[in-house]
Amino acid sequence: MTQYAVPTSPDSEQDAVLPTTTVLPSTAPSPPQIVAYHRRWWIVGTFCLLGIAQGAVWNCWGPISDSARLVYGWTDGKIAMLANWGCIAFILFAPGLMYINADRLRFSVVLTALLIAVGTGLRCIPASAGIATILINAGQFLNGVAGIMLMAAPPLISSTWFPPNQRTTATAISSIFNYVGTSVGYLIGPLFVSQPHLMPNSTLHYNQTVVEDISGQIMRLMYVECGYCTAVFLAILIYFPSKPPTPPSLSAAMDRLDFRTGLKKLFRHGQFWLVCLAYCVPGGVIGGWTAVLDVILSPHGISQIDAGWLGFYGNIAGCGVGLLLGRFADYFAGHLRLIIVVMMCCATGSLTWFTIMLFGALPLTQVSLYISFILTMVSVNASIPLFLELVMETTYPIEEAVSAGVMTWGNNLFALIFLLVPLLPKVGVTWMNWAALGGVACSVPLLCVFRENYRRLHLDTGAGSEGNDETQHLINDGSISEDGKG
Repeated sequence: MTQYAVPTSPDSEQDAVLPTTTVLPSTAPSPPQIVAYHRRWWIVGTFCLLGIAQGAVWNCWGPISDSARLVYGWTDGKIAMLANWGCIAFILFAPGLMYINADRLRFSVVLTALLIAVGTGLRCIPASAGIATILINAGQFLNGVAGIMLMAAPPLISSTWFPPNQRTTATAISSIFNYVGTSVGYLIGPLFVSQPHLMPNSTLHYNQTVVEDISGQIMRLMYVECGYCTAVFLAILIYFPSKPPTPPSLSAAMDRLDFRTGLKKLFRHGQFWLVCLAYCVPGGVIGGWTAVLDVILSPHGISQIDAGWLGFYGNIAGCGVGLLLGRFADYFAGHLRLIIVVMMCCATGSLTWFTIMLFGALPLTQVSLYISFILTMVSVNASIPLFLELVMETTYPIEEAVSAGVMTWGNNLFALIFLLVPLLPKVGVTWMNWAALGGVACSVPLLCVFRENYRRLHLDTGAGSEGNDETQHLINDGSISEDGKG
């Protein structure tokens, strides 16, 4: 039996994950064949469609909040609760779903798609306003539970299906399209549901015909979203294998630590917590901050519609740059921390500009508002897949879903805390911009003291594996075969 030693670092924190004497065995008598299957693009493509579905359903009610108030009699608190179900579901259920691994990937993704389809189906049941409110909240909760898998699985999919020189790109694609779905929510809601207007003969009541028309428009939106989610579920049910017949990299062929062992080592891994906090604090705070963007901008004379378009452009720009940055990081492997530090410094600068403008120290113009906000969202959102890949490298061979699950749990925790603070009396909204700025800025010193380690990359490329000639040039751009049959 040939054995492959995992390259280790003299850093004690890294050695806490794998001792220097740890040897991972391979059942093959020689280094395993490495094959990248064309079908990997179907896997990541259908997963992206699922991410769009979950993001659009999560952001369904905010863009049509005025119409929802009219039809269902909701308050601002009830509308905000529909978005909060995502954070609540993650806090409650994430620990159990971190048992996800490559062998159970199909089951997990099919279950996720089923939850979204059932959740949107509940919203399509005709009922009175009171019953409909219960069904809609139940549907949003199921959609929130589905979001756990969509946030934790991208690094697992990339490591299971993609070769080392495409891993960061695959993580970027599969994680960012959930934000594309959120952006889509800003468009399809107002496209299907019209803004309610008072009739000229009344300032207190809406014409009943108007209420019925808007109610019908909302139901059509529910049917369209349910149909799309059901179609995605069927596509995944038909074909979504857990893993390819032959691994795409040497690290993908290796067994991971079991859940309990991996979780224990993760909690004792000091370097992991540095990068985890550097990701969770700005990511969670910015997530909560954008959720109440219209509340923040309203005192400055900026309408809800304009705030919605601002959020849309910021999210779309962040997604586009994130895809490009993921490919860039694959070409310059081993420099993730440097790229992230540059992005977070840019985010700090642009958010400082945004905050000072709203504070009144600089002139507030529409152009400056758009530029500063979009730069902030580009810098923060585009760094998300890079953070995930950096953690996967740092914590290997801990299961990818465990590491990503802990990170996204922390992200949702900080978002939930941010969104709970406004419930306190007389806190206002001025603090929100300063809190967002502080959350983004604190990531830079954390990353500066973080000691990066590319254990998984070194295993795949043979770098750092002294005395093992079999693995020295095992994986590079030319040694990964493409399966022409898909």
